[in-house]
Amino acid sequence: MSSFTRSWRVEDLLAATFAVALVAYGGARAAAEGVRLDETDFWDFNFIVAPVSLLVFIAAVRYAVGGGNSLLQSTLRDLVRVVRDWLPFLLFLLFYEAFRSRIWTVLHHEDRDAALLALDRRLFGETPSVWMDRWVTRPTTDVMAVAYFLHVLLPPVVAFVWYQRDRQRFRSFLLAVLVAGVLGTIGYLLVPAVGPAVAYPELFRTAFSGTFYSPVTAILDSARAPRDVFPSLHVGISTIVLWYGSKLGRRWLLALTPLVVANWISTVYLRYHYLIDVFAGWAVAALAIAITGALLDAESRLQTGASLVARGEAS
Repeated sequence: MSSFTRSWRVEDLLAATFAVALVAYGGARAAAEGVRLDETDFWDFNFIVAPVSLLVFIAAVRYAVGGGNSLLQSTLRDLVRVVRDWLPFLLFLLFYEAFRSRIWTVLHHEDRDAALLALDRRLFGETPSVWMDRWVTRPTTDVMAVAYFLHVLLPPVVAFVWYQRDRQRFRSFLLAVLVAGVLGTIGYLLVPAVGPAVAYPELFRTAFSGTFYSPVTAILDSARAPRDVFPSLHVGISTIVLWYGSKLGRRWLLALTPLVVANWISTVYLRYHYLIDVFAGWAVAALAIAITGALLDAESRLQTGASLVARGEAS
């Protein structure tokens, strides 16, 4: 027990458990629906298994370089430690990218956009991206495209700064991102949707154009999952960035706030999300931060208890 708790972290267990559950769910649904995997689908499905394979690989490498004090072994241990420390962020990306596979389109072929649009209209009168249609200009669209792209840049920046300052806070940040990714993935399974621009193009009169709009959105659209609308992980992850960034100091809070708020607005302006998705993203962020605190507290108590037991056995 003590050896296990010393060698594993809560993010390892969370990632491995969720990866296995995701594969099991996909396999069970595929079997129930009579889905047959051709060669292309097999590789799509195999991509979902990547997080588990990666965890096994990391464990094997750690075991292989665990002994001795040679320069090579020391270097490899340092390399493995860095990879291990950043692993949750990689796993989050793998979870997200798994939803680009065609198998999920086959298993979840009924989009819920109608329900999300109806909910927006019931709560707000109309989905806000329709209101914003009258504000569309080339300069505004360029600003929104750049703001939308910030979700790629801000998380690793904040993570890197915390990695240099406080490894425990760094772990907390990346664990919160991983938890948000898990919650977002569950949302995609329960409420598959493609967003206002794809589901209801007839609602919009003005086409987007701009110097940065096409290049930026082309890159992001090529990498995004087709049904990643509810909740908005753009909003969820950027909210986590703002929360942990604020812990770096007042200057960081002042610098990050306008960037994050612009990122939130861009998700609606660019017609990727309904407003209810934004609220769901905030809820995911709050829940992820709370769950992260609880998980790390539980891990600390478990490790402390195991250490006390080990000392008692040694004495």
